[in-house]
Amino acid sequence: MKHLPTSSNFDFHVFPKEDMNAYIHRGFQVHKSIGFEGVDLDLYLLEAMGENWRACVENMVAMSEEFGIGFPQCHLPFISQTQGEPDPTFDKKIREAIDAAKMMKAEYAVLHPNSVSVPLDQYDPKAQYDRVMSYMSPLVEYADKAGVQILIENMRTKPTQIPSYRYCSGPEELCRVADALGIGVCWDTGHAHISGLCQSEAIKYVGSRLKAVHINDNLADDDIHLPPFTGTVDWADVMKGLAAIGYNGFLNFEVATQKVPAGAREAFGRYIHGTAEELLALYK
Repeated sequence: MKHLPTSSNFDFHVFPKEDMNAYIHRGFQVHKSIGFEGVDLDLYLLEAMGENWRACVENMVAMSEEFGIGFPQCHLPFISQTQGEPDPTFDKKIREAIDAAKMMKAEYAVLHPNSVSVPLDQYDPKAQYDRVMSYMSPLVEYADKAGVQILIENMRTKPTQIPSYRYCSGPEELCRVADALGIGVCWDTGHAHISGLCQSEAIKYVGSRLKAVHINDNLADDDIHLPPFTGTVDWADVMKGLAAIGYNGFLNFEVATQKVPAGAREAFGRYIHGTAEELLALYK
């Protein structure tokens, strides 16, 4: 069976975030004990680190070396689907996050486009493309100078909503932006499922642009970040697409843990890690 390395988001443990260094150290311990080979850090965490975030990131890098667990990808702060334009402080936040990604030697930094759902009778694909490009271009330029590789993530459009569409929900627009910016793609299985896509065909369209995946499940209704095999994603189809393009990057599990009781979180992480073998059995 082919081996693909695994990584996940950080919160398989509950620890007081008032002591951020201790919280992060415990996170690495839990990841190591479960068997994950990488950590995907949501860089909104910089806000919790406060003004001394650079020193905290330096400590975090030292911990990653101690445990032998690197950062194959991280997630940059993003604008919500309903938020529209960012607040005046957002540009500073995201540039600091790019600086942190460089310090972490993260292989990729994932960025959401700033697209929003637009009623179909008002939808102008050129205007949406221009909107996304004007937002992403200076950030990609900043990241290029810092030596950080940005990936654009596919968004979601719920087909049963009042007729509307969100740019970059489909592989065509996603790849158009990626090619224009000279960047790669991160594929989110949950977003694609909500959008009603045939994931194997969409992944094959993305092809060699695909550098990272966010593995999560849902009921094709809301972006609830379930573990694989607990929703309605067709995992055989997803893995068929990944196999078709010879994807050999990390399987990054972007799964929600917030409602899992504290005493069950580590066992929950072990279940998630165990699903990797089941997914790899479908990689054919």
